[in-house]
Amino acid sequence: MPKILATHQNWHSYIIDTVKIEAPTTRNTHHPLPKLLYSYDSVLHGFSAVLSKDEIEALEKSPGFVSAYKDRPVEAHTTHSPEFLKLNPASGLWPASGFGEDVIIRVLDTGVWPESASFRDDGLSAIPKRWKGICKPGTDFNSSLCNRKLIGANYFNKGLLASDPTIVLSMNSARDTRGHGTHVASIAAGSPVKGVSYFGYAPGTARGIASRARLAVYKFSFEEGTVTSDLIAAMDQAVADGVDVISISYGYGFGPLYEDAIAIASFGAMMKGVSVSASAGNNGPEMGTLSNGFPWIFTVASGSTDRSFSGTITLGNGLKITGFSLFPVKTNNNDFDLVYNGSLSTCDSSDDLALVPNKARSITLCYSTSQEDLSVSDQMGAISEAKFGGAYVYGDPDVLSSNYFTTPGAVISSKDWKKVVDYAKTSAKPKVSISLQETHFSVKPAPVVSTFSSRGPSLSYLRVAKPDIMAPGELILAAWPSNTSAAVIGVNTFLNSDYSLLSGTSMAAPHISGIAAMLKGVHPDWSPSAIRSAMMTTANPLDNTEKPIKTMDYLRTSYATSLSMGAGLVDTYCYISFSQFHNVSDVYNVEIHCIIL
Repeated sequence: MPKILATHQNWHSYIIDTVKIEAPTTRNTHHPLPKLLYSYDSVLHGFSAVLSKDEIEALEKSPGFVSAYKDRPVEAHTTHSPEFLKLNPASGLWPASGFGEDVIIRVLDTGVWPESASFRDDGLSAIPKRWKGICKPGTDFNSSLCNRKLIGANYFNKGLLASDPTIVLSMNSARDTRGHGTHVASIAAGSPVKGVSYFGYAPGTARGIASRARLAVYKFSFEEGTVTSDLIAAMDQAVADGVDVISISYGYGFGPLYEDAIAIASFGAMMKGVSVSASAGNNGPEMGTLSNGFPWIFTVASGSTDRSFSGTITLGNGLKITGFSLFPVKTNNNDFDLVYNGSLSTCDSSDDLALVPNKARSITLCYSTSQEDLSVSDQMGAISEAKFGGAYVYGDPDVLSSNYFTTPGAVISSKDWKKVVDYAKTSAKPKVSISLQETHFSVKPAPVVSTFSSRGPSLSYLRVAKPDIMAPGELILAAWPSNTSAAVIGVNTFLNSDYSLLSGTSMAAPHISGIAAMLKGVHPDWSPSAIRSAMMTTANPLDNTEKPIKTMDYLRTSYATSLSMGAGLVDTYCYISFSQFHNVSDVYNVEIHCIIL
C-alpha cells in the first residue's frame, strides 16, 4: 500500500478509481450499486467490487495484483449430544473450561432468533473487554436484543445485492427466518433449557456444547441467495472483532484450492490464532465429494448417536414391530385396516391410492428404494394427498435422518417388512394399530457414519486426507425460530416449534466448534493447530460395541475409513494431566484416549 494512503480501504478505492471505465448501472434497481463492496483486511488483503470485463483486464495490470475471481454462490451444507460425547458436568472438560465461559464463538450462517431461550444470559458475567463487535440493528431487530450470551449480531449482503440489483430482501437484518443459523448457534453454545422436545420426541434439557461461551452470529445467507463476497466479509469482520472460534456450515463443490475463498480466508484467520471448523458437506456416500478439504481448517463429518425415534406397530395377530417415526402429532391409530396391494406397493401415485375404499381408516404398505424417483418423502406426499390414515414403509436409509414425516406410520426393516406382508396376505381382515412419539437410547452400534456425509479426498487437493474428525450430525435437537415451520403433516398443515430436529454435517461442525472453544478456555495459548491435533489424536475409532466404526452406504454397511470419518468420533470422556505421572516413561506406558489438560 502506498504510504500516502491511510487505510487499505483508501487504497482499494484508489485502485478502482484508476481502472474506472463506466459507472455501474442503477437502472431498474431498488438500491444504488456501488463500485467497492467490501475491503478485506483481517483474513486477506483484497476487495470485492462491481467491475466490467474491461475494468478487470485493466486491474490485472496494476501493481500488487495477485488474482481475481467472479463472485459465486455458497451452499449450505441439543438434548442428548453432550451426553453421547460423555461430557460430564462434574469432571473433565466442561468444569475445567467453565463450560467455555468468556470464549467467543462466531457462527456465520442465516442469522439468529434472539428471543430463543437458548440465548438467555442467566448467570453470565460481563462481556469480555476484548470484544470489539456490534449488535447491528435492522428489520425487526434492534441492538437491545443482544445480551451477555448473544454479544454480537451483524449482517452482510452487499455482494448479494450487487449480483442482482432487483432483489428486495425480505429480512434485511441479522434475524433468522430460515432456522439454520439459530439451530447451529445453539448447538455450539446454547444456554441450558429444561423441558424441551420436538413434538414429544427427544424430551429433556437442551444445551449447547460450550453452554457458557459467548456467541456472535453474523448473517451472510439470505432467503434470496448466498454469495462468496458476503461470506468473506463476515469472516473478515469476525477476526477483526476478536473471536476465538469460527463455525461455518457452508461450502463449495469442486474447485481449485487457490480459487476457494473459504480456504484463503480461513488460512488468514488461522494465522491470527482463530480456529475455524467447517462442515464436510452432504453429498455422500460417494468418494471425492468433500467440501472444505484444506489442511488448516477443521473439516467435520457426520455420524449418528445412540438415540432413536420410533413408533410401535401392533398387528392384529399380536405381533409388535418397532420402526422409525417422527410423525409430530399424537394420534389414536387403533384397529385400522391394513392394506397391501402388490401393484400399488410403491405408493408413488395418489391417483392409484385414491381407488382404495375406506382410506381414512386404512394403513397401507409401501416399498421404497434409494432411487431419486421413488423416495420415501414422495411416497408420504402421495399418501397424504390420497388421505390415508397412515403407512408403513420399507425404504432407503436417508429417511432415518429426516424429520419429514407427514403421515402417521413408521419405516421398518426388510425383515419386519416380510412379517407384515405375510400377515396382510394370509389374514382375511388384517388389522393394525400404532403408537407414536417414542424415544429410545443406548442404540447399538453407534456412531455410524451418516450416508449423506461427504467422503474424501478433497478434489481441490488430493494429497490431504479429509475429513479430520466426526461429530453427531443426525437429528440433533436445537433452537428454532418460533414463527418458522418446524414440521408439516398432511398436504399443507404446518406446525411451529421452538426446537427442531435437523441432520447434516452442518449440525456436526458446531459440536467441534464448541469443544474447540472449551479447549481454548483451558489453554488460551494453544494455536488452532494444537487444538485440532488434540482432538484428532484422541478421537475414538470404535463404536459403543467396541468394534471399528461402520459407515452406511445406501442399504449396506461397511467399516469406515479415514476418508469417511477422519480420525474417528471426537472423544471428551477422559482427561489426564501429565502431573499424575512421575516421569515421562510412565506416560508412554499408558494408552491415552483423551485430551490432555
